Amino acid sequence: MFSTPRIGILGGGFAGLYTVFFLRKFFPQGIDATLFDKNNYFLYTPVLHEMATGTVNARHAVIPIRKVVNPKEVHIRCEEVTRVDLEKRAVESPSGEFKFDHLVLAPGSEPNFYCFPKLQENSITFKSVEDAIRLRNSLTGLLEKAALERDEEKRRSLLTIAVAGGGCTGVELVAEIAQFIRIILRKDYPEINRSEVRIILIEAMDRILASFPRHLSDVAAERLRKMGVEVLLNSPIQNVNRDYIDIKDGKISNGTLVWAAGVKARHLPLIPEQKRDPNNRITVDEHLEIPGYRGVYLIGDGALFVNDGIPLPPTASVAVQEAKYIAQNILLHSQKKEPPPFRFRYRGDMASLEFMFGVAEVYGWKFKGLPAWIIWKAFKLGMLPWMKNRFQIVADWLITLLFKRDTSKLV
Repeated sequence: MFSTPRIGILGGGFAGLYTVFFLRKFFPQGIDATLFDKNNYFLYTPVLHEMATGTVNARHAVIPIRKVVNPKEVHIRCEEVTRVDLEKRAVESPSGEFKFDHLVLAPGSEPNFYCFPKLQENSITFKSVEDAIRLRNSLTGLLEKAALERDEEKRRSLLTIAVAGGGCTGVELVAEIAQFIRIILRKDYPEINRSEVRIILIEAMDRILASFPRHLSDVAAERLRKMGVEVLLNSPIQNVNRDYIDIKDGKISNGTLVWAAGVKARHLPLIPEQKRDPNNRITVDEHLEIPGYRGVYLIGDGALFVNDGIPLPPTASVAVQEAKYIAQNILLHSQKKEPPPFRFRYRGDMASLEFMFGVAEVYGWKFKGLPAWIIWKAFKLGMLPWMKNRFQIVADWLITLLFKRDTSKLV
């Protein structure tokens, strides 16, 4: 016999939402849980790059939390948490203070602009629905302007599109943009030649997709080059202003700069305040607890957990494994048992690179081309927590394949 603990969960992203899913699985008799998030929806970020080019409808990548979490089983509070008291395991919001037996903090992340003072105002970030719509409008807007522009220098600047960051987000996005530009110019913008459009991927390291095996990184880079993308390696950005992007070996016109070069943990006010690393993350112990505060867990992008000497990256796969561990941990505590330490199990990585081509590593097996693309599609669909959105996104893919891309600007 064991009592049902009171559980507070802050954040409705992958870490927070999947914690709820696993708690419901491990506590079939029911749970006393409260989920806090300022948004009433879950954004499925793996298809964000397809949203930016109109491949996927923005509404189809947004899932109402109350449709995947039964509000009769879990208390859902759509409001911002203003403070967390670690000693009392309590959270404060505009509607009051709430105390729990277990507190799961999953604040998520936001773009990291590092030390560049003018970067935010001279780039497009890529973390939200609003960012994807803004980028889509920017791409269609620059094509409309370039179609009218007669000054060659201004036209060249308008048609320079740079993506900063060679991780999965940046690589998938720049591939999607290159495919979109190639298709759309031929059908809708005969005034613009593809050779006039400069698409650039800027990466500070010596290869893209650094978490992948070297062979797959090279395959991805070569594929991007065949698509007409300039892949600039060992090219850290040194400064950004309205007109230019300064990199190690020169300057690039800042027509459109998409910033996908890093994130930091979203700030969550804590009492007492904890030491944070340069990416605003807080170190957690082997049980994913904030040291010294038993029953207060920090997971997802806000947690700094070192696995085999390497900090875990801020990815959905890490967040989901952490969420499952936390749910099991809470179950064991309720049974008066001591939980084992958390161990992350690397299962692989995958990235989509235009229609019917991708790269993937799954449980040590390496794939490229069509097989990797099929694996990516199947896995991403399987991760969607609501069946309706799966059908909608598959329909979006089929519609994009059969009909012209939509270039209308959205409000």
